[in-house]
Amino acid sequence: MMKKTQKIWMWIFIAMFALPEILFFTTPLSILSIVNNFSETNIKSPIYFFINQQFFTDHPIYLFLILAIEWLGILGLLAMSIKFNKKILYILLGIILAWLSFIIFVGYVVGVSMSFP
Repeated sequence: MMKKTQKIWMWIFIAMFALPEILFFTTPLSILSIVNNFSETNIKSPIYFFINQQFFTDHPIYLFLILAIEWLGILGLLAMSIKFNKKILYILLGIILAWLSFIIFVGYVVGVSMSFP
């Protein structure tokens, strides 16, 4: 059984992952953007109903902040799943964490290379 403080921290880490994922759909959208490049479909994130599509291009720090919050949330869930010995869950969370790390790394490399003249 989990203690009350452990349940509170679990819900905090779940919210840190789920809220940005629901609002911005970043992990599946990053996979779908690769698919969109090779096919004729055009799938957009639900957040584009509320903000302009160029918002994250004009203000990349907000995109980095969203990805960092998701990364921390998944890292916390991964630590809790390792602590409670949930093997399938920490394998899945490890894959998602590795994918988000790759997305952040590629975004950083592209952002830095685009900032040089």
